[in-house]
Amino acid sequence: MPVSSSSFERSERAPSVLLVDFLSTNYRDAFSLDELVKAMASLGRKMSREDLEILLTSLEYGGKVQSKVIDAETYYRYSKPFGFKLI
Repeated sequence: MPVSSSSFERSERAPSVLLVDFLSTNYRDAFSLDELVKAMASLGRKMSREDLEILLTSLEYGGKVQSKVIDAETYYRYSKPFGFKLI
């Protein structure tokens, strides 16, 4: 059954969309898992470390996020695309 436009607009955004929006807005910086848990909470989406790590892994596999281990801690940042985006 279809959902009305007003119901769709009032619904919450998916955690992956919120996370990618946050990382793309801050594409120059890399964040630890704990920092991203806090960032998601500030956006109104409380997530466990485990759930967020699973989400980040899938986004990394999809090419949206990069990760690097620095001083024994993993940091994540937006994978800025190169070239043109077709609309």
